Amino acid sequence: MRKTGMLMIAGLLLAPIVQAAPACQEPVAVARAFYEATTGNGDLLEPPAALVSPAFGKALRDERACQQREEGICTIDSDPWLDAQDGDIEAPVRYSWKEASATAGQVEMRYSVWKKAYVTRLPMVRQGQGCWQVDDILTNSGRSVRKILAQP
Repeated sequence: MRKTGMLMIAGLLLAPIVQAAPACQEPVAVARAFYEATTGNGDLLEPPAALVSPAFGKALRDERACQQREEGICTIDSDPWLDAQDGDIEAPVRYSWKEASATAGQVEMRYSVWKKAYVTRLPMVRQGQGCWQVDDILTNSGRSVRKILAQP
């Protein structure tokens, strides 16, 4: 009886750990982490690699290399979060998830800039049952950062 009771207690203690999905399994959590890593003191062109798809990460790194080589602007000439060069995002930022399939979807981010409502979309992808990753930024005006970065 004593052994059974100990196993039951251990099982109850470990249940939350087993049931809790890693944060990367939640697309909104990944989008929020990406936003926080690329705004304020963060750097849009150097997000944590785990948060972005390999293709989007490469495009961002290539832009950084171009800016360093050219000592200035290459293809991104405005802040995609603001869809402009100046402004501040007014809190709160609201996130919602729209699933397209088991491996694709997008997070919509709603916030205000200069008292105007903005919607920025983050297309998300994942390989199999792996972690969700940001695959692009679609600005409030609908411009794709990946397409901008693909320009020569």
